[in-house]
Amino acid sequence: MSYLLYCVFRSVSQPQFEVPAGVYGEPVQVMDRAGLGAGVSELRSPDSPPDVAIVLAYENVVESFFSRRTIIPMRYGCKVRGRAELAALLDERRKQCEALLTGLDGLVEMGVQVTPEGHEPGLDLDSPEEGSADSPASAQSGASYLLAKKQYYNSADRRTGRRDDLVKTLCEPLSSLFVRHKVEAAPGGAHLASLYFLVPRSSVADFREAIPHRLNAGPITLAVTGPWPPYNFVDLSNLREGV
Repeated sequence: MSYLLYCVFRSVSQPQFEVPAGVYGEPVQVMDRAGLGAGVSELRSPDSPPDVAIVLAYENVVESFFSRRTIIPMRYGCKVRGRAELAALLDERRKQCEALLTGLDGLVEMGVQVTPEGHEPGLDLDSPEEGSADSPASAQSGASYLLAKKQYYNSADRRTGRRDDLVKTLCEPLSSLFVRHKVEAAPGGAHLASLYFLVPRSSVADFREAIPHRLNAGPITLAVTGPWPPYNFVDLSNLREGV
């Protein structure tokens, strides 16, 4: 029997609260292994691309555990072939899991997305330039390509500098309210960056209030989300995925 893995936490014999049904409506079980526990549900259905309902069911279970204890949240799709494989996995990763749980005690993840109200369109350097059949000779085309490439990288450098300035300006008034933070550059220019913060549960309201209403860096929008399980501060990338 295969199991879908939701999260890992310090061991409890059974959940002392009601856990929502898992993916495909399967009941969620707690498996215990010498001080570590894991929330799992049986995986009877064949693999298929997850739809919104499946992902929401998965996240509901993770958040249910997270609302009551410190957890290591898994990304959807982490599976084990059975109880023996889960036990072996927890034994193999015991020190890493215990260190993560200690480091995440009492903390939640908050997100801030930084979006400019207007942004420079990117240049597609891999696409041929549009033109008539009798377009300029290859030397001129090569010069045009190099100029476009220079403009592209100059624009990218300006964008990176602007992002770094915004991150610094945003983080300074929040510095006493978070433990760690990560910055994720946005691909494609839709927004400047996504920032993730590890924040004490007791400081969530203060963190929200401390987000600046305006930044002296042009017209931008700050979208604050959370609190969430600390997905972006967990690195168990070598966990087995798939059965």
